[in-house]
Amino acid sequence: MKRFKKVWLAFLSVVLFLSGKLKWMLAIFKFLKFSSLISLFISIGAYAVVYGWKFAVALVYLIYVHEMGHLFAAKRLGIPTSKAIFIPFVGALVAMKEEPKSAKDEAYLAYAGPLWGTLGFLPALPLYWLTGEPFWAVVIVLGALVNLFNLMPLHPLDGGRIVGVISPKLWFLGLIGMTVYFLWKPGPIAPLIILLGAVKCWELLRREFRWKKAQIHKEINESVLQALERYMLLSEEERQEMYWHWEDEIERTEMELSRRKTWYIPIFQDEQKLQNYRLERYVEKYNQLLEATRWGVLQEQTVSDFIRSLQKEIEENEQEIQKQTVYYRADAKTKWTWLCLYLALAVVLAVFTAYGQQIMDENQSFIS
Repeated sequence: MKRFKKVWLAFLSVVLFLSGKLKWMLAIFKFLKFSSLISLFISIGAYAVVYGWKFAVALVYLIYVHEMGHLFAAKRLGIPTSKAIFIPFVGALVAMKEEPKSAKDEAYLAYAGPLWGTLGFLPALPLYWLTGEPFWAVVIVLGALVNLFNLMPLHPLDGGRIVGVISPKLWFLGLIGMTVYFLWKPGPIAPLIILLGAVKCWELLRREFRWKKAQIHKEINESVLQALERYMLLSEEERQEMYWHWEDEIERTEMELSRRKTWYIPIFQDEQKLQNYRLERYVEKYNQLLEATRWGVLQEQTVSDFIRSLQKEIEENEQEIQKQTVYYRADAKTKWTWLCLYLALAVVLAVFTAYGQQIMDENQSFIS
């Protein structure tokens, strides 16, 4: 049997599984028109050349079962996906063609991967007990470590997607944990995960800001629509006066904008930035209103198009507001349920990792 060092085993499992989350690789394989089955056999062959056929088959099997968990969950939720694509020395990936409707659905999708991955390596236990073959200890450690590492609460890992329904703030703990791990064991994968995780944490911090921007946009659109409806009920002389009033308001607003700073420090000066955004949207929309009612004369087609445009934007703003508000919302029962499921799977995987490592240590002369 091929001999393996423990350090390589741990490092290889991290590299293979995490790198498989890089969705941009899917475009390359689509371009090359690799089918799932062909890519699977290519991966086995590539691993076999370097590590031997036993390890190659076991590794691809573990990756396959993990990805099939995601596919099964996606099918249950009615979310279309790509086929599983296997990438030699990287792993495998499945791309969703639609986004989950809620953090609860996203957690379900993510949890299925490591859950199936855990079930996938369990047959190695009785095989080791019956045969005493140290190779099955390698399979146990590899399967447990791959799935345990992937449970770290940080995007784009499955753990980060699971804890989102509990509290997205847990991503910050995952970011700290991954940073500590990188300082403890420097490698090429951790910085990439840290970068992607930091982007997701930043998006979380900006979620309320985006919600407020969508709310402002909706309010301005509704204000302009109401102003136009009032305008259409006025006499020609009154329309002219209102038109001049809008012109004066826009001019004052533009002067106010020019006096304000054009750059603000994110988070610390969000309120000032939102005030600027409100003024900018006011100028933009009321200029469009002036165009539709030039010199107090109704441009019927222009007005009709403008009304439809406003109504569509209001609907889109409302959808964005709901998305920002509802996506991570869950009741206490749901949060506690997912917390227990998450911790239970992590504990199980940690136990199997320790158990498999103990077996490997006892058989060090065979596998070192």
